[in-house]
Amino acid sequence: MKNLSWANFALGLWLIVAPFALLYRGMQNALWEDVIVGFLIAVFSLWQAISTETEQAKAANWIVGVLGLLALISPYVLQFSGTVTALRNNVAVGAAVTILAIWLSADLERRQHSRTR
Repeated sequence: MKNLSWANFALGLWLIVAPFALLYRGMQNALWEDVIVGFLIAVFSLWQAISTETEQAKAANWIVGVLGLLALISPYVLQFSGTVTALRNNVAVGAAVTILAIWLSADLERRQHSRTR
């Protein structure tokens, strides 16, 4: 399941690059939100991917999940939902990161319970 952590890492990197690749002109809120949240998603996903401790991986995964939700709702909270490109990108990436984080959490729980039996 480490592959899913790497997928979230790649999505975080995409959020960093997206404002420049998709030309977020005049949208400072969207640009900085994507760069900062993308960086944090990438860092915590990397931490989870290389972590050997289950508790550290779980903590990193929860942080990534919350950051995914933040990316998902940010167009509405930061009021750049009128810009279709930024809106679609954030909703798609935020939803993907959140879904992967939930999936990873379930897998980590399953693994932890199977070890204790």
